[in-house]
Amino acid sequence: MTRAVSRYAERYVGHLGTFRILTRIRIWFFRGIEPLAPAVLMQHQSGDLLTRIIADIDTLQDLYLRVLVPPVAAALAVSLGCILLAGFSPWLGLALFVFVCLCGIAIPLAMHGLTRSSSASLVQDQANLNARLVEGITGIADLVAFGREDLLLGRAEHITAAQQPARNQLAQARGIAAGLTALLVGLAALTVLGFGISLVSSGSLEGVYLAILPLIAIATFEAVGPLSAAYEHLGRSRAAATRLDELVDTPASVAEPSESAKLTLQDNTSSALPVADLTVTDLSFRYAEGEPLVLQNANVQIPAGSFAVITGPSGSGKSTLSNLLLRFWEYSKGSIQLNGCELNRLGLDEARSVVALVAQHDHLFDTTLRDNLLLGDSRADDERLFEACDAVCLGDWVRALPAGLEERAGENGNRLSGGERQRVMIARALLTEAPILILDEATEHLDEEMQLDVLRGILRWRSGLTTIMITHETPNISGIDLRLQCSKGTLSEI
Repeated sequence: MTRAVSRYAERYVGHLGTFRILTRIRIWFFRGIEPLAPAVLMQHQSGDLLTRIIADIDTLQDLYLRVLVPPVAAALAVSLGCILLAGFSPWLGLALFVFVCLCGIAIPLAMHGLTRSSSASLVQDQANLNARLVEGITGIADLVAFGREDLLLGRAEHITAAQQPARNQLAQARGIAAGLTALLVGLAALTVLGFGISLVSSGSLEGVYLAILPLIAIATFEAVGPLSAAYEHLGRSRAAATRLDELVDTPASVAEPSESAKLTLQDNTSSALPVADLTVTDLSFRYAEGEPLVLQNANVQIPAGSFAVITGPSGSGKSTLSNLLLRFWEYSKGSIQLNGCELNRLGLDEARSVVALVAQHDHLFDTTLRDNLLLGDSRADDERLFEACDAVCLGDWVRALPAGLEERAGENGNRLSGGERQRVMIARALLTEAPILILDEATEHLDEEMQLDVLRGILRWRSGLTTIMITHETPNISGIDLRLQCSKGTLSEI
């Protein structure tokens, strides 16, 4: 009864502590990768990131439950067992200790050497498989449409087959370890029994105690047995921890300035909201060393409260400007100033509070429309949310929904049409009341009439605030203060 209760308590306390540690590791990992978005994270597949934050961290529970705890439990059991046997005879305690060292140290070290590379490769192969599966499931509709479901299955089968040698090696190592452990347990019991018989024969031990000696040895080995598996789990845990550290230790593309400047915004004559001038001077930028310049000596000045339209062909650098304004990437040549303050001298949070971006492929979360909109302003009530929806010609549609604002958007807004999805994202950005709003091809899924109605609603909402529209063609709408052409990385007024 005592053994059952103690075993339950050991499992309960061990798992409870481990789960709390894993929770802290997940929080640490998320905080570590958050500054890497989007410049660094876009270099990794979403499936690989998912594997790191879930599977790799889950693997670390083996470090605590199957690597760190077993040696402690074994040390206590071995100490107790050896002391008990040494009480009958020092030779009994010494014999048990020798066999325990062979089983608990020699075998695990040998198994670790045999399985270290296999454990690490298995973790990496599993990450590759998860990445391929997530990518394939995300695009399953396209695979079905083109009749290429076999492509996903083929990749999965190939990676699974590549895992088999490592799995076989681990299974063989486990079998060898189990066989050697069983052999040593039997030899230890026989050795202790042999010593006991000689002690009984010499009169140094009463015969009534003879049967208990091998039982003590066998009971001691129960705690030593898991040590051989501990080293296999150690290899996997080390590989998983390396993958986590590898990403967290990656330098961010943009760092906080050593001394943050304070941005002073201008008063807005049209409302109580502050505004900011935007000045770009001789700005040049490339995404990576050796790649061509995306922006080259770009110059533009957009006064506070202006409605500016930037047009240009794909790949001309239009979206790059918005990425730099949001401090997603670092610029090293040229200047971007808000009210005369250099952008890269501002703290990241302050810089991003000044600029709001609506891009064509922004993300909608698989939650309610209300929750998605509240990302723009967590304090907004329903009346305010409907005002933002009305501004983008979406209010009547939301009111007609069976659940209204409680209607779910679906994963990345897949329950909405392209135009509805874009207007929800615009409404969310309007709620931020940011001094500068960038619409980066944010109305491309709307017909011309709807696009103009939405733009008029945006301009009414943002009266006196700066709005920058990035598009391929200038919309036929009045009120445009500045027309800019982006071509081959340069900006010119037209």
